[in-house]
This record gives sequence, structure tokens and C-alpha cells, in this order.
Amino acid sequence: MKIIVDGLDLAEAVSIVSRAATGKAINPVLEGIKLIAKDGTLKFAATDLEIYVQKTIRADIKQEGEVIVPGKLFSEYVRKLEKTQVTISSEGETVVITHEDNVCNFQCLLGEEYPDIVSLTAKPHFSIKSEAFRDLISKTVISAATDDSRPVLRGVLCEIIGENITAIALDGFRLSKVEKKISNHEGELSIIIPARSMDEVRKLLLDDNGEVNVVVENKFFQVNVGNTIFASRTIEGDFTNWRQIMPKSFVSEVVVERTAFAEAVERAGLLVRSDKINLVTMKVADKQILVTSTNEIGKINEKVSASLTGKDINISFNAKYLFDALKNISVEFIKISLTGIHSPSIITSAKEGDFTFLVLPVRMN
Repeated sequence: MKIIVDGLDLAEAVSIVSRAATGKAINPVLEGIKLIAKDGTLKFAATDLEIYVQKTIRADIKQEGEVIVPGKLFSEYVRKLEKTQVTISSEGETVVITHEDNVCNFQCLLGEEYPDIVSLTAKPHFSIKSEAFRDLISKTVISAATDDSRPVLRGVLCEIIGENITAIALDGFRLSKVEKKISNHEGELSIIIPARSMDEVRKLLLDDNGEVNVVVENKFFQVNVGNTIFASRTIEGDFTNWRQIMPKSFVSEVVVERTAFAEAVERAGLLVRSDKINLVTMKVADKQILVTSTNEIGKINEKVSASLTGKDINISFNAKYLFDALKNISVEFIKISLTGIHSPSIITSAKEGDFTFLVLPVRMN
């Protein structure tokens, strides 16, 4: 194999696919990135057998071929070559990278040793605007579980009913629910997508303002963004019945300006960020919210103007869970609906909105 490629294109492509190459693989080949030079293009492919990423760029192909380069080392090296043309060639088990008057040699593996990259050819199950998909992902993945006690909770449940997709994530302490409009959908759907995979898709969509086609087939889901293909295994199992968790009635409802409240929670959280439960207390009364944190180091009080309907209430939360929700909301005013000091609280838009955050309070003696 021998190709000449623009250094910036090379660095960007490797940066995208290298996130799928694992550094702790039982099979050493999975630590690599596969390069495929053919028909005037250079493809980069990587997988950890859970997610699959393929990126294609234009290249001057002098000799077609395939090779597997060491993922981490190759990625770190080519990242420094954005301003030059790069020649990549391979002979046997050696890949040679040449730029200007510099030469670098890496050991490599033969391309046929790499596992097949998933290729889903079915018609897309639904389409969604990139901006809406980014927003849906950002608001839900924050609530997915990070431990392995219940693997299904490490994912985001996506349900399609009618013209909408509803995404739900929860970890036993908080829940995120987001609903977005979709188009070109092929019937109802219910799948659980790993939160890690969803977040990788979000990163791919940062510069995309078009529409995304999502394929669901054979326990995989796939999105195509430009010249990048991303696929992931779905999670098998029964998701928690989230509808039973949602409160039906409230004792208090508070409307507050989101930015001011988020900043108050963030500042109060500074004092307790190293504590186990990051405890902040909200006292809602007299047209304001008093946000308080305290420990052996000191005490912080933050006041925010608010409008209260219902009973005064004094309730405690994990500051991180509260702030994670607030920083992912873009509306000006939010409504906090409270069911009691030991029951779930709900955060929504003060007007119509497509998101709901549920946060469990911290029980205090």
C-alpha cells in the first residue's frame, strides 16, 4: 500500500475513528486502526466489538492495500502533521510515514486479520434533524447509569410512537425524558442504545445541521454523518417502567429564571463537591429560593427570586444531579414541581417544552 494524503484530513479522520479502538483489548488487533486504500479513497476503521466507526477521505492512491496500524501511537503521531502532506506506505509488517524530510516506522498487522466492520444496508428506520438529535442526546445521557449492576440502565431507551421519538435514561437517582419530532419513520420502535454510543453520535453531529438517517437492524443501530459511518450494538433486556415513576400530583410548584438558579446551585455546590452526596438544600418561601450548602469548611447561602404556588418547602438534593439537568436546559424560565421532601421532584420548562428531568431528593434525618 502507498498513499499521499493531506495532513489535516488525516488527523481529523484518525481522531474520529480512534475513539472506537480499545487500549485494553484481549485481542491486540482491536487496539489498531485499519487503513483501506482503494478506488481513490482512504478508509479508516476501528471497533471494540461494541461500537464500529468508519471514516472515508480522498487520497492519492499510488498502490492499493490494507494495513492495521497501532491505534494510540498512530493517532498521537499524525495529530502533529496537520500542516503538511503525508505519505503512508507499508511493506510486510512495517508501515512507513513520511512528511517533508521526516520518516517514521511503525510495526503493523495485515489488514485481513481485522474483524469485519458492521455494514447495515437496510432502509433507515427514521430521520431526525441533527440539532434535535444532539439536544436529545445531551439531555438524556447525563442520567444513564455508570455501573454494571443493571446493564440496561447504562443505555438510553428510545421509543417511537406516532410522529415522535421519546428518549429516557435513569440511574435510580434521576431520570431524563426528551421528546422530539421525527420523519420518514417505519413504524413503532423500542430499543436501548448504550449511552456511550449515543454520546459518540452527539460528537459526530457537532458540525452537522442537516438531517440524520438512523438504521436499526439485527440488534444494531447505525447513523451516517457525511463520510462517517457509526454503528453500535443495542442493549438487550427489559428497561425500567419509567411511566410508573413519574409523579401525578404536586404540593408545590416553583417558577424560576434558569440561569440565575443554575449559577446559585453551582456556587453552593463548590463547597460540597468533594463530599459523598454533594448536598445542597433548597428552602422555597417568600418569593425566593434559598440555596444552602454547609460542611466543616464553611457555609454558602445563595438567594434567587422565584414564584411559588402551593406550600413552602425545605428540600435537599445532590448538587451534581441538579446542576447536570440545569446546564443542559436552554429555556429562560423553568418550573420545579415538588411532591414532598422524600419524593421525586420534576423540572420542566415553565411554558411548553420537550424535556422532563426527575431528581430524587436526599433523605435527611
